[in-house]
Amino acid sequence: MLLREDLSELFDATLTMQQLKLMVVLHRDGPTSSHALADELAVSTPTVSGMVDRLADRGMLTRSTDARDRRVRLVALTDEGDRMVASVHEAGWRIGRDVMERMQLADLQALAQGVQALARAAHHRAGGKVEG
Repeated sequence: MLLREDLSELFDATLTMQQLKLMVVLHRDGPTSSHALADELAVSTPTVSGMVDRLADRGMLTRSTDARDRRVRLVALTDEGDRMVASVHEAGWRIGRDVMERMQLADLQALAQGVQALARAAHHRAGGKVEG
């Protein structure tokens, strides 16, 4: 059913999924080197460089020199890029809220319990101490 949903508000049709992933990493981590982005996205540094070039041309990203190591170039979101990521994030939450508003209280409580169990299992898998 969710696949039939109009998701156009979630995605700018002119962004590739890989470009969006790159922008989400920058939104999460802040200014990042191209090498670190390549590692995070499991692509080559030249691939990242091409994506950054295209996104910089659109005003979504900037490059700057790392003050700690002038040989390293950092990639960062511009205000426009940050707004794009935030709008995709908000659109996803808006759809989720709409779905949950249609659920009965007992179903929401069961969902919350299931999500807590999932979080505990994921935390345990990551080597963390299992709580409550």
